[in-house]
Amino acid sequence: MWKAYALVMLAIILFSGNFIAGKVATAAIAPFTLAWLRTLIAFLLLLTFARQEFKYAQLVMVKNWKALYGMALTGVVLFPALVYTSLNYTTTINASIVEALTPSVAMVLGFLFLGEHFTPSQLTGVLVSFLGVLYIITQGSWEVLAGLGFNIGDLIMLSAVVSWAFYSLLVNKHGPKFPMYGSLLFMLGMGNVTLLVMAAVIEWLPRGFEIDWSSQVIWSVLYTGIFPAVIALIAWNQAVSMIGPSKAAVFLNLIPVVTAVMAFTFLGEAMTSAQLVGGVFVLGGVYMTTRRQKKREAANP
Repeated sequence: MWKAYALVMLAIILFSGNFIAGKVATAAIAPFTLAWLRTLIAFLLLLTFARQEFKYAQLVMVKNWKALYGMALTGVVLFPALVYTSLNYTTTINASIVEALTPSVAMVLGFLFLGEHFTPSQLTGVLVSFLGVLYIITQGSWEVLAGLGFNIGDLIMLSAVVSWAFYSLLVNKHGPKFPMYGSLLFMLGMGNVTLLVMAAVIEWLPRGFEIDWSSQVIWSVLYTGIFPAVIALIAWNQAVSMIGPSKAAVFLNLIPVVTAVMAFTFLGEAMTSAQLVGGVFVLGGVYMTTRRQKKREAANP
């Protein structure tokens, strides 16, 4: 059992480190270009051990390429590109707290597109989570809210969360059809081509392909492609297989905490009172939205 919790904590630390590495890298690399480099590195790494699984299921995956491309577009292309874009305008702590809103956003999308229903507790949790994020992006100021003077980086991060929530819905619907690593390799391949085109059109043609390489930037780019995109995912999946999704999901609430510690240690960012208060509301709301599902899974293992 200790191995499972060690794996899940490893995944949390590596996921949190993505915000730190992304913050460093986006100072020198445009966000879609960084997302493309991350995807390319992850694709090449996964190619070393997922080829057989890909070959085994390639006919099924080609036949269902639209579903896989939907997952690639939302989870492989838009999510990291939007995260890295947001880090140009907001702090890593803000971005990680907004990301914690993902379960609540996924629940709202499930209600809108799948006809799922809220319990009163879940509805309250969703509202509390959104109020927490609103408090963070307005810095706890009524004047900012009244004047709609939101931090654009927090809003972009919120759009990244919406993209990941759509990805989660697609995975829940189509994921069981495909082998995990073979399908991930397929999605990374499609995502890599899509990001290459988007980076060329959005960033390279208007501004040229310019990267201010340094040792910090190189290590940050390698980190994004190797650790959160591949190793953390493998560790997370193994942990989930050992202790179940409900127990593992609890640890996701630690991402803002671990990110805050890393941001203070490596970037000198200090948590503000608005982030602290808003973060408590977000995590409390997330707990309320997921509590009923956890109880149901515990009753029906």
